Amino acid sequence: MGSILEVHQNKPKDFDDTIQVAACYIEIEGRLLLLQRADSETGTWGVPAGKFENGETPEEAALRELFEETGIAFDRHAQLQSFVQPLGALYIRKPEVDYVYHSFKVHLDAVPEIRLSDEHVGYTWASSKEIEGMPLMAGAKEALMHYYERSKKRRSSASVNAYLILRKADEVLLLLRKNTGYFDGYYGLVAGHVEDGESATAAMVREAKEEAGIHLRPDQIKVAHVMHRKTDRWNVDIFFACSSWQGTVCNKEPEKCAALEYFPLDQLPSNIIDYIARALRASSEGQFYSEYGFRE
Repeated sequence: MGSILEVHQNKPKDFDDTIQVAACYIEIEGRLLLLQRADSETGTWGVPAGKFENGETPEEAALRELFEETGIAFDRHAQLQSFVQPLGALYIRKPEVDYVYHSFKVHLDAVPEIRLSDEHVGYTWASSKEIEGMPLMAGAKEALMHYYERSKKRRSSASVNAYLILRKADEVLLLLRKNTGYFDGYYGLVAGHVEDGESATAAMVREAKEEAGIHLRPDQIKVAHVMHRKTDRWNVDIFFACSSWQGTVCNKEPEKCAALEYFPLDQLPSNIIDYIARALRASSEGQFYSEYGFRE
């Protein structure tokens, strides 16, 4: 089994990120799904994972690999309902190759049926203690440490986020995400986190200028909807409606935004982030509050 030379939380200098890998971590009642390989690392264990295919987002690659290697399938709607939790990326440098390792925690309520691909000869549900004694793939130990650190339960204050529903007649301005590691290739709204000591109104004014190049006065925006959303943390999402502003809408962050486009509210794109679409529908129907990601 080959050894890992370096594992980094941040991208090292001169790192070749041509190769991108996505991995799925499924843990039920304290046991993690591991697959036993049948290829060059025969006998070693790892989680469902594989390289991106052309044009895939990290989420799409992770769910495709999960289906191909285990038979566990999710449709797009399920994917966007907080069943798949991004855990961030590791930058792995082996003697022969560099690659970016994107990891996702997949939430399931019950043990699924597993149908292995030809790449694997067995599977098991193992506790963290059992995993310590298993022969793991190169880099799997470091990746598991990252998984346990990022996915462990912890109490923290809620993340407060501000979103701009910028209206032009019956159309709304949407932002196509790229290079962010979170729902890249999907449409969202001009938005951002409320920083420490900052009001939500001030955050919205700031984000509108930073992302869309427009100037807003506090009296030009009003709260249209509030969403309490559960992911790997608690989120309070405040959606501000706006129909007048100063300046011209333009893409001020092209490194993170592929496009700023208007869409009719009744013809939103299919690749819109699901909770954003729900909030837009709720606000247009006069519904002031909703919840998302909580499973009965």
